Amino acid sequence: MTTIAGASAVKARERVALGAVSRRKSDRRRRRSDGDDDRENQVLPDVVKVDDALKTVTTMGVSREQVLASCASTSLAMLGVGYGMRLGARAIPVEALGGDFSSALPLVSDDVKTMIIGAIGAATVVTIGRIALLQVWEEFAASTDRSNAQVLGVLDGPLDIAQVAALPALGEEMLFRGAVLPLIGGVPGVVVSSVVFGALHIGGGRSAAFGVWASAVGACYGATALYTGSVAAPAAAHALANIASAVYWNATRADKVVASASELEEK
Repeated sequence: MTTIAGASAVKARERVALGAVSRRKSDRRRRRSDGDDDRENQVLPDVVKVDDALKTVTTMGVSREQVLASCASTSLAMLGVGYGMRLGARAIPVEALGGDFSSALPLVSDDVKTMIIGAIGAATVVTIGRIALLQVWEEFAASTDRSNAQVLGVLDGPLDIAQVAALPALGEEMLFRGAVLPLIGGVPGVVVSSVVFGALHIGGGRSAAFGVWASAVGACYGATALYTGSVAAPAAAHALANIASAVYWNATRADKVVASASELEEK
């Protein structure tokens, strides 16, 4: 096996539409047996919308090179903007623009122990929360599956996983927690940076439900930044949580989609 996802993740991306069709047919048979035709007519359009969205992902044909290039360019751009804002605030500390806000939240704190505890704690909270929501929040689970099938299904090996996990973590944390948060300051900075962070996570197969989740995650990372007095801690937490998310999805969600499709084929 040459990828962490293995063949199952790649096949999941190709078969996820088939699984949606299976669920739609099952729903229609059940409703006909219950004599609830009116309800079927109300639910079917929503099922079709989900089916179409999943088909869009499976037919996009995004290559590994495109995923890695997009990840690198976007992450480095955010890293540059965030760090540039910090340098600008230090060089020209205009009070109307927040003064030298970079000094309020250093990149690295002198208290290494607190940074380690904060990073591990935040990554654990985010990972447990994500796994729990995948079990109970259908829209969030579907959004996660669409996005991950598009990205993780084409990656090749642990180095690819590390890149798409670490680079966005560095870029996003430098911009949102390293610049936007201290520019506004305190709890208001956490709120604003988190809301913007969540809004920018909508799209590419991810729905508003995923945006809500991303905002909550952003608030967790913002709290970690304030608690540890550093940007490094939330960046480390972000990278660890991304890796855990990829490993969990590859090990569980992709296999379930393939199993569902296989059962349909056998019938």
